[in-house]
Amino acid sequence: MTKRILIVDTDEAFARRLATGLSKLDAVIISTAATLQEASNVLSRDTQDLAFIPVAKDARAVHVLRALQPDIRLILTKPTTQYKAPEAYSGKVQGVLIKPLLEIDLSTVLQAAFAQPVWTELPRAGNHQQHIYTETGPLLDMNVITSILQQANLGQLVHTAVFAKGHNLLTSWGELDESEAATVALQAGRDWEKAPNTVQIQFAPLPPRFDELLLYTHIVTENYLLTLVALPETPLREVRLRVNHLSASLSEALHGQANNQDTQIVIDTGLLGKRKSYAIVWRPVRPLPHSLHIPLRRSLERIAIANACVITHITVQSELIHLVVLCPPDHDSAWAAYLFKNGSEATIQQEFGVDDVRLWENGFYTAESISPLTETELNVFLSPRS
Repeated sequence: MTKRILIVDTDEAFARRLATGLSKLDAVIISTAATLQEASNVLSRDTQDLAFIPVAKDARAVHVLRALQPDIRLILTKPTTQYKAPEAYSGKVQGVLIKPLLEIDLSTVLQAAFAQPVWTELPRAGNHQQHIYTETGPLLDMNVITSILQQANLGQLVHTAVFAKGHNLLTSWGELDESEAATVALQAGRDWEKAPNTVQIQFAPLPPRFDELLLYTHIVTENYLLTLVALPETPLREVRLRVNHLSASLSEALHGQANNQDTQIVIDTGLLGKRKSYAIVWRPVRPLPHSLHIPLRRSLERIAIANACVITHITVQSELIHLVVLCPPDHDSAWAAYLFKNGSEATIQQEFGVDDVRLWENGFYTAESISPLTETELNVFLSPRS
């Protein structure tokens, strides 16, 4: 079936390359536009199956095109792999294409984009409480459901809970914004409708993010689904315990038996729940060359895996290295700092054949924390020493 594809870009040379690449892949009708106004005119004349839009400081193109055609799929084009797309695009595009990699990645990106669900936001009727009717009869207050999710104290690894009816988002709680949560609900619900199972586990990215997330979906009752979104390295036991406990509470609410006590839900997560999280920062002897940033990140990640640690935040800059890491019980912050600082230095020295070169200054700073250090704390650490 012939697809209509719109290319929005001021770079005429890139638009021609992209059009050529698309014509080689499938039967397509291609339209091009240099501005959003021209793109709007195209959409006013003909609906499009998909549009390529260039990354910008805001997501205005997303809102303009979706206002004219809510179900249009969008692929974001970026100049380099290092260019970070603004948060405004999270959950609102179905794929990302790196311009220099057009000939290599186009087919894969296009196929994935057409497989991605598209969430269209429905207008809300004021700010009053949301309610839905369940199949069992009682009127369900969505604020009660949200409160249950909030009280679950999800933690660092399992960071968002998404509650949906089929593939339609009802409410969510956690780090993902509404559009990202709706995308999770669409993807989990769509796959569940194809092959209904009590539990469904998948690893999926949320464009324009590149890192995959663990989606653990569980049937609460009938076609009400709870999906927990977690870091991919999260032990499944951790997720399973949380989803089972939450599902039981949600099932009670769906049958009109919700407990409205405003207390935190304590979930026994075994060994993982007894771990401590440390923020660690140290400095290089001299500014760290950019060529070492990626090898260093990979070295730190390998050290974490080999020592049963989980890195929840990592920043590698020329002037500092900053980690937040969950460590096994009975291991303190000094152990963690020594492990990652000395271990990474030894790895880099070996990989680059510079055994006699010191990478790191003496000393480090640690704090028991589940969050990265603030800019103020980092500035104190980076301030010149007397």
